[in-house]
Amino acid sequence: MARVALIKLFTGLNLGVSQLSGELQRAGHCSLIIYFKDFVVVPKESAHQYEMVDYPGVNVIARAKEYVWNCYKPLSAREYDLLIGTLRDFKPDLIGFSLTSQPLKAAAEVTAKLRGALEAPVIWGGSGPTLEPERCLEWADMVCVGEGERTIVELADRIDRGEDLTSVESIWTKRDGQTVRNAGGPLIDLDQIATPDFEPSRTVHINDDEVRYNVYPPNLGLEYAIMTTRGCPFSCSFCIESVYQDMFGKKGSLRRRSVDNVIAELVDAKQKLPIKQVMFYDDVFTTHPQWLREFAPRYKQEVGLPFWCYTYPTTTHKEDLLLLKDAGLASVTMGVQSGSEEILKENLHRPVARQKAIEAAQLVIDCGLEGFFDLITRVEFETEKHCREAFEFLCDFPRQMKSVCFGNMTLFPGYGYTQQVEDENRSLTLSDQDYTYYHKLYLLTRTRLPRRVVRKIGEMRIFRRYPSLIDLFLPRRSPVFFLVTKGDQRYKRWWKWLPRRRPRSPSAVIEGQPQLQSP
Repeated sequence: MARVALIKLFTGLNLGVSQLSGELQRAGHCSLIIYFKDFVVVPKESAHQYEMVDYPGVNVIARAKEYVWNCYKPLSAREYDLLIGTLRDFKPDLIGFSLTSQPLKAAAEVTAKLRGALEAPVIWGGSGPTLEPERCLEWADMVCVGEGERTIVELADRIDRGEDLTSVESIWTKRDGQTVRNAGGPLIDLDQIATPDFEPSRTVHINDDEVRYNVYPPNLGLEYAIMTTRGCPFSCSFCIESVYQDMFGKKGSLRRRSVDNVIAELVDAKQKLPIKQVMFYDDVFTTHPQWLREFAPRYKQEVGLPFWCYTYPTTTHKEDLLLLKDAGLASVTMGVQSGSEEILKENLHRPVARQKAIEAAQLVIDCGLEGFFDLITRVEFETEKHCREAFEFLCDFPRQMKSVCFGNMTLFPGYGYTQQVEDENRSLTLSDQDYTYYHKLYLLTRTRLPRRVVRKIGEMRIFRRYPSLIDLFLPRRSPVFFLVTKGDQRYKRWWKWLPRRRPRSPSAVIEGQPQLQSP
Protein backbone atom coordinates (compact mmCIF):
# COMPACT_ATOMS: atom_id res chain seq x y z
CA MET A 1 0.00 0.00 0.00
CA ALA A 2 1.13 3.54 -0.75
CA ARG A 3 1.75 6.05 2.01
CA VAL A 4 0.32 9.53 1.35
CA ALA A 5 0.73 12.56 3.63
CA LEU A 6 -1.88 15.30 3.20
CA ILE A 7 -0.99 18.80 4.41
CA LYS A 8 -3.56 21.50 5.12
CA LEU A 9 -1.98 24.92 5.52
CA PHE A 10 -3.91 27.11 7.94
CA THR A 11 -6.83 25.19 9.40
CA GLY A 12 -10.15 25.99 7.76
CA LEU A 13 -13.10 23.75 6.96
CA ASN A 14 -10.64 20.86 6.44
CA LEU A 15 -13.05 18.99 4.17
CA GLY A 16 -10.55 18.54 1.33
CA VAL A 17 -7.86 16.62 3.21
CA SER A 18 -10.46 14.66 5.18
CA GLN A 19 -12.22 13.56 2.00
CA LEU A 20 -8.98 12.54 0.27
CA SER A 21 -7.82 10.63 3.33
CA GLY A 22 -11.15 8.81 3.39
CA GLU A 23 -10.67 7.80 -0.25
CA LEU A 24 -7.15 6.51 0.42
CA GLN A 25 -8.24 4.55 3.48
CA ARG A 26 -11.11 2.91 1.60
CA ALA A 27 -8.72 1.92 -1.22
CA GLY A 28 -6.40 0.23 1.27
CA HIS A 29 -3.66 2.86 1.37
CA CYS A 30 -2.09 4.58 4.37
CA SER A 31 -2.73 8.30 4.97
CA LEU A 32 -1.75 10.99 7.45
CA ILE A 33 -3.32 14.46 7.77
CA ILE A 34 -1.12 17.33 8.96
CA TYR A 35 -2.65 20.69 9.85
CA PHE A 36 0.28 23.08 9.55
CA LYS A 37 -0.02 26.55 11.10
CA ASP A 38 -3.08 28.55 12.09
CA PHE A 39 -4.27 31.95 11.00
CA VAL A 40 -4.12 34.86 13.42
CA VAL A 41 -6.85 37.51 13.37
CA VAL A 42 -5.41 40.96 14.02
CA PRO A 43 -6.54 44.59 13.79
CA LYS A 44 -5.85 45.97 10.33
CA GLU A 45 -3.40 48.51 11.69
CA SER A 46 -1.32 45.69 13.21
CA ALA A 47 -1.33 43.40 10.18
CA HIS A 48 2.07 44.65 8.98
CA GLN A 49 3.65 42.91 11.96
CA TYR A 50 2.67 39.51 10.55
CA GLU A 51 3.01 37.52 7.36
CA MET A 52 -0.03 37.80 5.11
CA VAL A 53 -1.56 35.50 2.50
CA ASP A 54 -1.76 36.43 -1.18
CA TYR A 55 -5.39 37.57 -0.97
CA PRO A 56 -6.00 38.84 2.57
CA GLY A 57 -9.55 39.09 3.85
CA VAL A 58 -10.69 42.09 5.86
CA ASN A 59 -13.79 41.99 8.02
CA VAL A 60 -15.62 44.83 9.75
CA ILE A 61 -17.05 44.20 13.21
CA ALA A 62 -18.37 46.33 16.08
CA ARG A 63 -17.92 50.10 15.70
CA ALA A 64 -16.57 49.49 12.20
CA LYS A 65 -13.29 48.07 13.49
CA GLU A 66 -11.42 46.31 10.69
CA TYR A 67 -9.61 43.02 11.23
CA VAL A 68 -7.44 41.02 8.85
CA TRP A 69 -8.36 37.40 9.47
CA ASN A 70 -5.68 35.52 7.52
CA CYS A 71 -2.38 36.75 8.87
CA TYR A 72 0.13 34.31 10.26
CA LYS A 73 3.34 34.35 12.22
CA PRO A 74 6.47 33.51 10.20
CA LEU A 75 7.11 29.82 9.80
CA SER A 76 9.81 29.04 12.34
CA ALA A 77 12.78 26.68 12.13
CA ARG A 78 11.25 24.69 14.98
CA GLU A 79 7.96 24.25 13.09
CA TYR A 80 9.82 23.11 9.98
CA ASP A 81 11.77 20.62 12.08
CA LEU A 82 8.52 19.28 13.52
CA LEU A 83 6.93 19.01 10.07
CA ILE A 84 9.94 17.32 8.46
CA GLY A 85 10.38 15.03 11.46
CA THR A 86 6.72 14.00 11.32
CA LEU A 87 7.00 13.24 7.62
CA ARG A 88 10.23 11.29 8.02
CA ASP A 89 8.60 9.16 10.69
CA PHE A 90 5.64 8.51 8.37
CA LYS A 91 7.85 7.82 5.31
CA PRO A 92 5.44 9.10 2.63
CA ASP A 93 5.54 8.01 -0.99
CA LEU A 94 3.59 11.15 -1.94
CA ILE A 95 2.97 14.50 -0.22
CA GLY A 96 -0.23 16.40 -1.07
CA PHE A 97 -1.20 19.99 -0.30
CA SER A 98 -4.86 21.09 -0.20
CA LEU A 99 -4.87 24.80 -1.09
CA THR A 100 -7.07 27.75 -1.87
CA SER A 101 -5.65 30.76 -3.74
CA GLN A 102 -4.76 32.49 -0.50
CA PRO A 103 -1.76 30.54 0.85
CA LEU A 104 0.11 29.77 -2.39
CA LYS A 105 3.07 31.91 -1.33
CA ALA A 106 3.36 30.04 1.97
CA ALA A 107 2.84 26.70 0.21
CA ALA A 108 5.75 27.48 -2.13
CA GLU A 109 7.99 28.16 0.84
CA VAL A 110 6.97 24.97 2.64
CA THR A 111 7.30 22.88 -0.53
CA ALA A 112 10.84 24.15 -1.11
CA LYS A 113 11.79 23.13 2.43
CA LEU A 114 10.31 19.66 2.03
CA ARG A 115 12.02 19.10 -1.32
CA GLY A 116 15.35 19.82 0.31
CA ALA A 117 14.75 17.26 3.04
CA LEU A 118 12.57 14.52 1.51
CA GLU A 119 12.48 12.61 -1.76
CA ALA A 120 8.72 12.09 -2.07
CA PRO A 121 7.04 13.99 -4.96
CA VAL A 122 4.74 16.87 -4.04
CA ILE A 123 1.27 17.40 -5.53
CA TRP A 124 -0.89 20.47 -5.05
CA GLY A 125 -4.67 20.41 -5.36
CA GLY A 126 -7.70 22.46 -4.38
CA SER A 127 -9.34 25.62 -5.67
CA GLY A 128 -6.12 27.66 -5.91
CA PRO A 129 -4.15 25.18 -8.05
CA THR A 130 -7.26 24.49 -10.15
CA LEU A 131 -7.46 28.20 -11.03
CA GLU A 132 -3.72 28.68 -11.62
CA PRO A 133 -2.14 25.33 -12.52
CA GLU A 134 0.67 26.80 -14.62
CA ARG A 135 1.74 29.09 -11.82
CA CYS A 136 1.59 26.29 -9.26
CA LEU A 137 3.80 24.03 -11.40
CA GLU A 138 6.63 26.45 -10.69
CA TRP A 139 6.78 24.89 -7.21
CA ALA A 140 4.94 21.55 -7.19
CA ASP A 141 5.86 18.38 -9.05
CA MET A 142 2.21 17.83 -9.97
CA VAL A 143 -1.02 19.81 -9.86
CA CYS A 144 -4.51 18.32 -9.69
CA VAL A 145 -7.02 20.37 -11.68
CA GLY A 146 -10.58 19.82 -10.51
CA GLU A 147 -11.94 17.08 -8.26
CA GLY A 148 -9.25 14.88 -6.76
CA GLU A 149 -10.90 11.81 -5.28
CA ARG A 150 -10.28 9.48 -8.21
CA THR A 151 -6.93 11.11 -8.92
CA ILE A 152 -5.39 10.61 -5.49
CA VAL A 153 -6.36 6.93 -5.44
CA GLU A 154 -5.04 6.35 -8.97
CA LEU A 155 -1.74 8.00 -8.01
CA ALA A 156 -1.47 5.79 -4.91
CA ASP A 157 -2.31 2.68 -6.95
CA ARG A 158 0.37 3.51 -9.53
CA ILE A 159 2.92 4.15 -6.80
CA ASP A 160 2.15 0.67 -5.47
CA ARG A 161 2.70 -0.83 -8.93
CA GLY A 162 5.77 1.29 -9.68
CA GLU A 163 4.10 2.86 -12.71
CA ASP A 164 4.43 6.29 -14.33
CA LEU A 165 2.43 9.08 -12.62
CA THR A 166 2.41 11.67 -15.40
CA SER A 167 -0.56 10.28 -17.36
CA VAL A 168 -3.13 10.22 -14.55
CA GLU A 169 -6.36 12.10 -15.38
CA SER A 170 -6.65 15.66 -14.02
CA ILE A 171 -2.88 15.82 -13.42
CA TRP A 172 -0.72 18.61 -14.81
CA THR A 173 3.02 18.08 -14.60
CA LYS A 174 6.29 18.72 -16.42
CA ARG A 175 8.05 16.29 -18.75
CA ASP A 176 11.32 17.33 -20.42
CA GLY A 177 10.53 20.94 -19.60
CA GLN A 178 7.13 20.80 -21.29
CA THR A 179 3.79 21.03 -19.47
CA VAL A 180 1.71 17.85 -19.61
CA ARG A 181 -2.00 18.63 -19.27
CA ASN A 182 -4.05 15.50 -18.72
CA ALA A 183 -7.78 15.93 -19.23
CA GLY A 184 -10.09 15.33 -16.30
CA GLY A 185 -12.72 12.65 -16.14
CA PRO A 186 -16.47 13.11 -15.75
CA LEU A 187 -17.86 14.78 -12.63
CA ILE A 188 -17.99 12.41 -9.70
CA ASP A 189 -21.19 10.75 -8.51
CA LEU A 190 -21.25 12.06 -4.95
CA ASP A 191 -22.79 8.86 -3.60
CA GLN A 192 -19.62 7.07 -4.71
CA ILE A 193 -17.22 9.14 -2.62
CA ALA A 194 -15.85 7.78 0.64
CA THR A 195 -16.78 8.96 4.12
CA PRO A 196 -14.44 11.82 5.13
CA ASP A 197 -11.68 10.76 7.49
CA PHE A 198 -11.65 12.67 10.76
CA GLU A 199 -9.92 9.89 12.69
CA PRO A 200 -7.77 11.61 15.36
CA SER A 201 -5.13 8.87 15.32
CA ARG A 202 -4.28 9.88 11.73
CA THR A 203 -4.14 13.60 12.45
CA VAL A 204 -1.28 15.90 13.52
CA HIS A 205 -1.46 19.63 14.28
CA ILE A 206 1.68 21.81 14.19
CA ASN A 207 1.53 25.44 15.29
CA ASP A 208 3.38 27.87 17.56
CA ASP A 209 6.44 25.60 17.72
CA GLU A 210 4.37 22.74 19.14
CA VAL A 211 3.06 19.47 17.74
CA ARG A 212 -0.15 17.77 18.84
CA TYR A 213 -1.12 14.23 17.95
CA ASN A 214 -4.50 12.52 17.90
CA VAL A 215 -6.53 15.67 17.28
CA TYR A 216 -9.88 16.52 15.76
CA PRO A 217 -9.55 19.57 13.46
CA PRO A 218 -8.64 22.25 16.01
CA ASN A 219 -11.05 24.90 14.77
CA LEU A 220 -14.17 22.70 14.70
CA GLY A 221 -14.58 22.01 18.41
CA LEU A 222 -17.80 20.07 18.91
CA GLU A 223 -19.07 20.77 15.39
CA TYR A 224 -19.18 18.44 12.41
CA ALA A 225 -18.74 20.03 8.98
CA ILE A 226 -20.43 18.41 6.01
CA MET A 227 -21.55 19.22 2.47
CA THR A 228 -24.46 17.45 0.81
CA THR A 229 -23.98 19.19 -2.54
CA ARG A 230 -21.26 20.32 -4.89
CA GLY A 231 -21.91 23.24 -7.14
CA CYS A 232 -24.47 26.00 -6.89
CA PRO A 233 -27.66 26.86 -8.81
CA PHE A 234 -26.42 30.45 -9.11
CA SER A 235 -23.43 32.08 -10.82
CA CYS A 236 -22.37 35.02 -8.65
CA SER A 237 -19.35 36.74 -10.18
CA PHE A 238 -17.46 36.93 -6.86
CA CYS A 239 -17.79 33.20 -6.12
CA ILE A 240 -15.61 30.32 -7.28
CA GLU A 241 -18.66 28.27 -8.27
CA SER A 242 -19.21 30.54 -11.28
CA VAL A 243 -15.61 29.89 -12.35
CA TYR A 244 -16.09 26.15 -11.99
CA GLN A 245 -19.21 26.36 -14.16
CA ASP A 246 -17.14 28.03 -16.88
CA MET A 247 -14.31 25.50 -16.55
CA PHE A 248 -16.26 22.25 -16.24
CA GLY A 249 -19.68 23.13 -17.64
CA LYS A 250 -22.83 24.37 -15.94
CA LYS A 251 -24.93 21.35 -16.92
CA GLY A 252 -24.80 18.81 -14.13
CA SER A 253 -22.50 21.00 -12.04
CA LEU A 254 -24.99 21.04 -9.15
CA ARG A 255 -25.04 17.57 -7.65
CA ARG A 256 -26.56 16.37 -4.40
CA ARG A 257 -25.86 13.27 -2.39
CA SER A 258 -28.73 10.95 -1.61
CA VAL A 259 -30.41 11.24 1.76
CA ASP A 260 -29.27 7.70 2.61
CA ASN A 261 -25.66 8.67 1.94
CA VAL A 262 -25.78 11.86 4.04
CA ILE A 263 -27.55 10.25 6.99
CA ALA A 264 -25.10 7.33 6.98
CA GLU A 265 -22.14 9.73 7.27
CA LEU A 266 -23.73 11.69 10.09
CA VAL A 267 -24.73 8.59 12.06
CA ASP A 268 -21.18 7.30 11.73
CA ALA A 269 -19.72 10.64 12.83
CA LYS A 270 -22.06 10.82 15.82
CA GLN A 271 -20.94 7.37 16.96
CA LYS A 272 -17.21 8.03 16.55
CA LEU A 273 -16.78 11.70 17.46
CA PRO A 274 -17.95 13.85 20.41
CA ILE A 275 -19.94 16.20 18.16
CA LYS A 276 -22.86 18.25 19.43
CA GLN A 277 -23.95 20.11 16.31
CA VAL A 278 -23.80 19.87 12.53
CA MET A 279 -22.79 22.59 10.07
CA PHE A 280 -24.03 22.14 6.49
CA TYR A 281 -21.58 24.10 4.34
CA ASP A 282 -23.50 23.71 1.07
CA ASP A 283 -23.42 26.94 -0.93
CA VAL A 284 -27.22 26.89 -0.72
CA PHE A 285 -28.72 24.13 1.42
CA THR A 286 -32.37 25.07 0.80
CA THR A 287 -32.60 23.71 -2.76
CA HIS A 288 -34.43 20.59 -3.99
CA PRO A 289 -37.61 20.73 -1.84
CA GLN A 290 -38.34 17.05 -2.44
CA TRP A 291 -34.89 16.16 -1.07
CA LEU A 292 -35.51 18.33 1.98
CA ARG A 293 -38.83 16.61 2.63
CA GLU A 294 -37.12 13.21 2.60
CA PHE A 295 -34.14 14.43 4.60
CA ALA A 296 -35.88 16.22 7.49
CA PRO A 297 -37.71 13.31 9.18
CA ARG A 298 -34.73 10.99 8.68
CA TYR A 299 -32.36 13.52 10.23
CA LYS A 300 -34.67 14.13 13.18
CA GLN A 301 -35.02 10.42 13.94
CA GLU A 302 -31.49 9.16 13.23
CA VAL A 303 -29.21 12.12 13.97
CA GLY A 304 -31.17 14.51 16.15
CA LEU A 305 -28.50 17.20 16.58
CA PRO A 306 -29.09 20.94 16.14
CA PHE A 307 -27.75 22.24 12.85
CA TRP A 308 -27.00 25.32 10.78
CA CYS A 309 -27.11 25.94 7.01
CA TYR A 310 -26.89 28.60 4.31
CA THR A 311 -29.94 29.84 2.44
CA TYR A 312 -30.60 32.24 -0.43
CA PRO A 313 -33.46 34.75 -0.71
CA THR A 314 -35.18 33.03 -3.64
CA THR A 315 -34.87 29.52 -2.13
CA THR A 316 -36.22 30.46 1.30
CA HIS A 317 -39.75 29.09 1.77
CA LYS A 318 -41.81 28.94 4.93
CA GLU A 319 -42.83 25.28 4.59
CA ASP A 320 -39.20 24.22 4.10
CA LEU A 321 -37.95 26.26 7.04
CA LEU A 322 -40.61 24.86 9.37
CA LEU A 323 -39.86 21.34 8.21
CA LEU A 324 -36.14 21.79 8.83
CA LYS A 325 -36.73 23.53 12.16
CA ASP A 326 -38.71 20.53 13.35
CA ALA A 327 -35.74 18.35 12.33
CA GLY A 328 -33.26 20.43 14.30
CA LEU A 329 -32.45 23.55 12.28
CA ALA A 330 -31.53 26.25 14.80
CA SER A 331 -29.93 29.00 12.74
CA VAL A 332 -29.39 30.02 9.12
CA THR A 333 -27.22 32.49 7.27
CA MET A 334 -28.67 34.26 4.27
CA GLY A 335 -26.43 35.67 1.59
CA VAL A 336 -27.45 39.28 0.92
CA GLN A 337 -24.08 40.70 -0.22
CA SER A 338 -25.38 44.13 -1.26
CA GLY A 339 -28.34 46.36 -0.54
CA SER A 340 -28.15 47.89 -4.01
CA GLU A 341 -30.11 46.09 -6.73
CA GLU A 342 -27.90 47.73 -9.36
CA ILE A 343 -24.69 46.38 -7.82
CA LEU A 344 -26.26 42.96 -7.37
CA LYS A 345 -27.42 42.73 -10.97
CA GLU A 346 -24.69 44.53 -12.92
CA ASN A 347 -21.55 43.65 -10.96
CA LEU A 348 -22.21 40.65 -8.72
CA HIS A 349 -24.46 38.80 -11.23
CA ARG A 350 -26.86 38.11 -8.39
CA PRO A 351 -30.18 39.68 -9.45
CA VAL A 352 -32.22 39.53 -6.25
CA ALA A 353 -35.02 42.05 -5.75
CA ARG A 354 -34.74 44.17 -2.62
CA GLN A 355 -38.21 43.24 -1.42
CA LYS A 356 -37.60 39.53 -2.00
CA ALA A 357 -34.60 39.55 0.32
CA ILE A 358 -36.59 41.41 2.99
CA GLU A 359 -39.49 38.98 2.75
CA ALA A 360 -37.20 35.94 2.90
CA ALA A 361 -35.47 37.29 6.01
CA GLN A 362 -38.82 37.93 7.66
CA LEU A 363 -39.75 34.30 7.00
CA VAL A 364 -36.63 33.20 8.87
CA ILE A 365 -37.64 35.32 11.86
CA ASP A 366 -41.31 34.33 11.71
CA CYS A 367 -40.30 30.65 11.79
CA GLY A 368 -38.46 31.25 15.05
CA LEU A 369 -34.96 30.68 13.70
CA GLU A 370 -31.77 32.50 14.55
CA GLY A 371 -30.99 34.55 11.46
CA PHE A 372 -27.68 35.90 10.18
CA PHE A 373 -26.78 37.59 6.91
CA ASP A 374 -23.64 38.19 4.86
CA LEU A 375 -22.78 41.57 3.35
CA ILE A 376 -19.85 42.41 1.07
CA THR A 377 -18.51 45.95 1.23
CA ARG A 378 -15.77 47.95 -0.47
CA VAL A 379 -17.00 46.94 -3.90
CA GLU A 380 -15.06 48.70 -6.65
CA PHE A 381 -18.23 49.74 -8.48
CA GLU A 382 -19.93 51.28 -5.44
CA THR A 383 -20.70 54.98 -5.34
CA GLU A 384 -22.25 57.13 -2.67
CA LYS A 385 -25.65 56.33 -4.17
CA HIS A 386 -25.14 52.59 -3.81
CA CYS A 387 -24.01 52.84 -0.19
CA ARG A 388 -27.02 54.99 0.59
CA GLU A 389 -29.25 52.37 -1.06
CA ALA A 390 -27.61 49.69 1.09
CA PHE A 391 -28.29 51.73 4.24
CA GLU A 392 -31.95 52.24 3.29
CA PHE A 393 -32.26 48.53 2.53
CA LEU A 394 -30.82 47.56 5.92
CA CYS A 395 -33.20 49.94 7.63
CA ASP A 396 -36.07 47.88 6.18
CA PHE A 397 -34.31 44.51 6.56
CA PRO A 398 -35.58 42.74 9.72
CA ARG A 399 -33.55 43.95 12.67
CA GLN A 400 -33.49 40.46 14.18
CA MET A 401 -31.25 39.33 11.33
CA LYS A 402 -27.79 39.66 12.79
CA SER A 403 -24.55 40.51 11.08
CA VAL A 404 -21.44 39.06 12.65
CA CYS A 405 -19.19 41.04 10.35
CA PHE A 406 -19.04 42.64 6.91
CA GLY A 407 -16.48 41.18 4.51
CA ASN A 408 -14.52 43.35 2.10
CA MET A 409 -14.54 42.21 -1.51
CA THR A 410 -11.53 40.07 -2.45
CA LEU A 411 -10.19 40.02 -6.01
CA PHE A 412 -9.41 36.34 -6.49
CA PRO A 413 -7.71 35.38 -9.78
CA GLY A 414 -9.94 34.27 -12.61
CA TYR A 415 -13.23 35.36 -11.06
CA GLY A 416 -15.76 37.17 -13.21
CA TYR A 417 -15.86 40.08 -10.79
CA THR A 418 -12.06 40.40 -10.84
CA GLN A 419 -12.07 40.35 -14.64
CA GLN A 420 -14.70 43.08 -14.73
CA VAL A 421 -12.62 45.25 -12.40
CA GLU A 422 -9.50 44.73 -14.54
CA ASP A 423 -11.29 45.28 -17.85
CA GLU A 424 -12.81 48.55 -16.70
CA ASN A 425 -9.72 49.57 -14.71
CA ARG A 426 -11.88 50.23 -11.67
CA SER A 427 -10.77 51.12 -8.17
CA LEU A 428 -12.62 52.14 -5.04
CA THR A 429 -14.34 55.48 -5.49
CA LEU A 430 -15.04 56.07 -1.81
CA SER A 431 -12.46 56.92 0.82
CA ASP A 432 -11.65 55.03 4.01
CA GLN A 433 -13.56 57.67 5.95
CA ASP A 434 -16.57 57.23 3.67
CA TYR A 435 -16.60 53.50 4.32
CA THR A 436 -16.08 53.97 8.05
CA TYR A 437 -19.17 56.17 8.07
CA TYR A 438 -21.30 53.74 6.10
CA HIS A 439 -20.08 50.70 8.03
CA LYS A 440 -21.17 52.39 11.22
CA LEU A 441 -24.55 53.21 9.69
CA TYR A 442 -24.95 49.59 8.57
CA LEU A 443 -24.18 48.38 12.08
CA LEU A 444 -26.59 50.95 13.49
CA THR A 445 -29.45 49.27 11.63
CA ARG A 446 -28.82 46.12 13.72
CA THR A 447 -29.37 47.94 17.04
CA ARG A 448 -32.65 48.45 18.89
CA LEU A 449 -32.85 52.10 18.00
CA PRO A 450 -36.17 52.98 16.34
CA ARG A 451 -35.87 53.02 12.55
CA ARG A 452 -36.86 56.67 12.39
CA VAL A 453 -33.95 57.54 14.71
CA VAL A 454 -31.51 55.44 12.66
CA ARG A 455 -32.62 57.16 9.47
CA LYS A 456 -32.37 60.58 11.13
CA ILE A 457 -28.78 59.87 12.17
CA GLY A 458 -28.10 58.87 8.56
CA GLU A 459 -29.40 62.25 7.38
CA MET A 460 -27.47 64.48 9.80
CA ARG A 461 -24.29 66.04 8.42
CA ILE A 462 -22.55 66.10 11.78
CA PHE A 463 -22.37 62.29 11.80
CA ARG A 464 -21.04 62.21 8.25
CA ARG A 465 -18.31 64.67 9.20
CA TYR A 466 -17.51 62.93 12.49
CA PRO A 467 -18.39 59.21 12.11
CA SER A 468 -16.99 58.42 15.55
CA LEU A 469 -20.05 60.14 17.06
CA ILE A 470 -22.14 57.18 15.84
CA ASP A 471 -20.21 55.04 18.33
CA LEU A 472 -22.41 56.55 21.05
CA PHE A 473 -25.24 54.39 19.71
CA LEU A 474 -23.22 51.24 18.98
CA PRO A 475 -22.15 48.47 21.37
CA ARG A 476 -18.45 48.27 22.08
CA ARG A 477 -18.35 44.68 20.89
CA SER A 478 -20.38 42.64 18.50
CA PRO A 479 -23.16 40.92 20.50
CA VAL A 480 -22.07 37.63 18.94
CA PHE A 481 -18.41 37.77 18.15
CA PHE A 482 -15.30 39.59 19.21
CA LEU A 483 -11.62 38.94 18.97
CA VAL A 484 -8.72 38.85 21.35
CA THR A 485 -5.28 39.20 19.82
CA LYS A 486 -2.95 40.08 22.67
CA GLY A 487 0.64 39.67 21.58
CA ASP A 488 1.05 36.34 19.86
CA GLN A 489 -2.01 34.73 21.40
CA ARG A 490 -4.26 32.91 18.95
CA TYR A 491 -7.63 34.47 18.36
CA LYS A 492 -10.53 33.25 20.45
CA ARG A 493 -14.29 33.32 20.05
CA TRP A 494 -17.07 33.90 22.51
CA TRP A 495 -20.73 33.26 21.82
CA LYS A 496 -22.33 35.19 24.64
CA TRP A 497 -26.01 34.92 24.06
CA LEU A 498 -26.46 31.87 21.86
CA PRO A 499 -28.16 29.07 23.83
CA ARG A 500 -26.01 26.11 24.76
CA ARG A 501 -25.52 23.64 21.89
CA ARG A 502 -27.08 25.98 19.36
CA PRO A 503 -24.97 26.11 16.21
CA ARG A 504 -23.06 29.32 15.84
CA SER A 505 -23.11 31.18 12.58
CA PRO A 506 -20.15 30.28 10.39
CA SER A 507 -20.14 33.86 9.21
CA ALA A 508 -18.25 34.30 12.45
CA VAL A 509 -15.95 31.44 11.54
CA ILE A 510 -14.39 33.82 9.10
CA GLU A 511 -13.53 31.24 6.44
CA GLY A 512 -17.27 30.86 5.88
CA GLN A 513 -17.63 34.14 4.05
CA PRO A 514 -19.32 33.33 0.72
CA GLN A 515 -16.97 35.24 -1.55
CA LEU A 516 -14.04 33.20 -0.29
CA GLN A 517 -12.84 29.88 -1.54
CA SER A 518 -13.87 26.93 0.54
CA PRO A 519 -10.84 25.07 1.87
